[in-house]
Amino acid sequence: MPRSDRFLDIRRDPHSDELLARGGDSEAHSVLQRAGFIAVVRVHETYHRAPTGLTEDDESRLATDAVAHLWVAGYHVDCDEDINTGSRPANYLPLGSSSPISPSGSARPPPRKRRPMH
Repeated sequence: MPRSDRFLDIRRDPHSDELLARGGDSEAHSVLQRAGFIAVVRVHETYHRAPTGLTEDDESRLATDAVAHLWVAGYHVDCDEDINTGSRPANYLPLGSSSPISPSGSARPPPRKRRPMH
């Protein structure tokens, strides 16, 4: 049985013309915020909106990126046609995981092999 918190809806509100994202669990909220959405917390609901001041093209790019990352994370996203590009980026690394990139930003060299002493 699918969990209901794995479903999200990302659409432009017909009354305010705001780009809104509704639904999902805490992981989905994290993905939306990493993509650039802003959390709106109300007494009985939490949803996300695009930041104010973005052009419609920038809002579409923001939503397209969020939808792609949500799909990679295993969420079902119902969205407007112009947002659904079908792209699938690499998933965000989980918090606390190690990366092959060093803190300086360069790739770490492979570990050196020790030669046996004779």
